[in-house]
Amino acid sequence: MNWLDLRYLGIVGRKGRIPTWFNFIKNNFLSSPFSSLLLPLYFINSSFTLASPCLLDHTVKDYFFYPQWAINFNSATQTLSVGRVCITYKKQDSAIMSHWLPVSSSADERSYNPCPGCSFNIPALSKKSAIKQRCNSEKCFFNVILSETVGYPTRNAKVFAAYLPITLSTSWSYATSLALVHLSKPSLSTFSTLSSSFKDKTDDVVLPLSVQSLYTDGSFHVATDSSPASMTSAWLALDDDGLILESSSLQLFSCLPSALRSEIYAVVLGLNALSRGSSISIHTDCSQLISLWKRFVDVPFSPKLLREHNHLLWLSIRYLIMDRDLKVDLIKVPAHGDDIYNMQADSLAKDAHSSSPPNISPLAFCYAPCLLLFNSLPIDMNIRHFLRSIADARALLSFCSLARFTALGSPSLFDWA
Repeated sequence: MNWLDLRYLGIVGRKGRIPTWFNFIKNNFLSSPFSSLLLPLYFINSSFTLASPCLLDHTVKDYFFYPQWAINFNSATQTLSVGRVCITYKKQDSAIMSHWLPVSSSADERSYNPCPGCSFNIPALSKKSAIKQRCNSEKCFFNVILSETVGYPTRNAKVFAAYLPITLSTSWSYATSLALVHLSKPSLSTFSTLSSSFKDKTDDVVLPLSVQSLYTDGSFHVATDSSPASMTSAWLALDDDGLILESSSLQLFSCLPSALRSEIYAVVLGLNALSRGSSISIHTDCSQLISLWKRFVDVPFSPKLLREHNHLLWLSIRYLIMDRDLKVDLIKVPAHGDDIYNMQADSLAKDAHSSSPPNISPLAFCYAPCLLLFNSLPIDMNIRHFLRSIADARALLSFCSLARFTALGSPSLFDWA
């Protein structure tokens, strides 16, 4: 994403110059891997997107001329095409689309020229009366599958002058990455590199629709001189008669460990075991979890969520609820009270500390549609602070490499504590 893409999304102001910090991040973290400033493990995939896909207006009647800028992904040829969807045929899942070509090969390109004619062109389509009267500037038309086509994120860009380029609101790289995220329709397995042992514990657990309640709990042990930090999660599934149908507990990968993180993991794993269309109540003794749920789940998505710790877990919860059409209510239960189900969930979570540590990637627990990785680990903290810490570390390394310090001896001789 470039600065103009962020302006289109309304994340930054529409006036003023591009700030220095943004150019630094773009040139040093989202640039070519041949850059000499940072090591390869610092690079972040620049296809990460922050917004929902732009969908076509399906309220338009079939056979009516209504041009919409769109992107088509041909699954057979694995090619992307940009143009205007002119006429739709929703019953046949097809549409007539004009073909436009980027002015340059730059990923930040926003201007397009009408294609003069290529292998895509079907001459008979340009002879249709509606197209012949209204599309004098366009010469290349072809049929596309509607389910493989999404809108191009742009403000209305009408075609007036013949054969002149049209500048859209967002860049080619942002628009196509957003389209691919939607059109590929990734399943949960796409984002999970689960081992067979983990699949035996979770993927085989599919709770029936009779499940009415989930009791979730997490447990966290801080690191000591003799043992590392440890996180575990557990859940119980009950029907409307209070009968325990299923239970599960698991020791988690200790990446950014915290008590709250273990509680959120318990909810994610419980939701992952539910059947599509389930309607349940989640009972938890974590008041902070309920408070954050109201901020991050019960409201429309906002990019500000990416400033928060555990944002990947919250995105995973949002994705699971939407993908499986779940209806979820959270209920607060007293911690260490007399609720026998909460006590049992707490006991399961604590007992899981003695189980064997996980031998799987933390990516196995992420169901978010988009992931940022650093050194093969998901970045689940404030992204801006994370990038700043890398820049600070690089600045310290450059400072320590000055001749005034290296003349004193090898860096291994210094106490870096």
